[in-house]
Amino acid sequence: MATDLVSLEAAARELGTTPLRLLMLVKQGILAGEMVEGEWFVLRPAIERFTAAGGDRRADLACKASCGKSACSCS
Repeated sequence: MATDLVSLEAAARELGTTPLRLLMLVKQGILAGEMVEGEWFVLRPAIERFTAAGGDRRADLACKASCGKSACSCS
């Protein structure tokens, strides 16, 4: 397995959240991940970008997922 893949469990410990929350973020397209042999993994660069962007700020993420306003600073 490539070293740039991190299990949901390990990524959740690293980010201080739950594997289920990370899976939700992957499914929403907010965090890059992939399924390998029936198990979900998060890409290491995605974890680093996610952390650099401030992590799991749910209000910001919700806005980014649904906002279509060009004047909004969330995009």
